[in-house]
Amino acid sequence: MSQNAATTTPRGIEPTHPCIRCGREGVPADAGLCEQCNPLELSQPSATQMHGIAAVGIVLFVVVLAVAGRAIISGIGPFGASVVNVVPTSDALAVTIQVANQGSSAASMTCYVTESPGEIGGPRQTVQSPLVQPGQSVQFTATLTQFGTEATGLAIDCPSP
Repeated sequence: MSQNAATTTPRGIEPTHPCIRCGREGVPADAGLCEQCNPLELSQPSATQMHGIAAVGIVLFVVVLAVAGRAIISGIGPFGASVVNVVPTSDALAVTIQVANQGSSAASMTCYVTESPGEIGGPRQTVQSPLVQPGQSVQFTATLTQFGTEATGLAIDCPSP
């Protein structure tokens, strides 16, 4: 091995990445597009511009979701609910519930049944109502297992979304 070959420093390898448009390898780190995608070597967007565009897109998407969600749930509820009858069965309570939709859109509602008078941390069971048309009420029977098998006073709450 010659003295000259041992003393020369190796040429640095320039970091590269794929073209952001076509994916071709070998684009210098300070450029975003390859020579084929940017033949006139026009100025390319900076990283800040690219991240800004992505951030604006995310914010715009969240706004669109919020508006769509609001449009979907508008007119639902409020709901009025009451426990009509409680009948003990062998292993639960058969509870007849009446739910009234006072809104302008049909919906089914998630209701929460608790003991009356309620205790903090006392038993609570979730019940799903059938579809209730606007201005109408529906009566249905649910089997509740959280309150034992003896008839007891129950309260129901059907909060609006």
